Amino acid sequence: MRRQTLWVLPLLVVAFVLVGPACGQEGKEERTSNEPTPAEIEAQQPAELLAAAKKWREVLECRLQRPSEVKRFHVSCTGATLLDVRITDCCMAGDHWEVKTKNWDRAPNTAVTTSPGPVGQYGLTSRVYNYGGTALNPGHLNALVECSYLHGIDIFSAGSFITFSSDGNCTVTDLGMRDAIHRRP
Repeated sequence: MRRQTLWVLPLLVVAFVLVGPACGQEGKEERTSNEPTPAEIEAQQPAELLAAAKKWREVLECRLQRPSEVKRFHVSCTGATLLDVRITDCCMAGDHWEVKTKNWDRAPNTAVTTSPGPVGQYGLTSRVYNYGGTALNPGHLNALVECSYLHGIDIFSAGSFITFSSDGNCTVTDLGMRDAIHRRP
């Protein structure tokens, strides 16, 4: 009896290894990586963050005459807990853009995102948070946004669209352009 039990046990282990992972998986696609799916990422976000930046929205163009230029905007918000910024190539497919946002308050923070290159396709949204404003201006969000050309087809003038959105009331001021070789947040 003992020999039969030892002989059957390896067969059960092999059967479990081959069939076990498929049990209860009917109709489900097999995952090929450990990276979360977009639905899983969205499910992990608190509902207030997903719906937050809907009160104010503005789209502006960033047009540069040469790759060394940086276009700057000042964003000022009242009643805002966050500022979302994203960028897309506007005109000729193949250009890649970067947008950096820095908010100065009690805990300054920076967000950076890029565009993937196809016209009209936005990269990921970047977000800066308002951590209470400053002692002189509590609750106020005060951010600098810089748009720059990373690389691409190198035909100038070149342009992109920047989408700004927030849960507060905001205004954007165009600060113009400047040349910069080393750009950092």
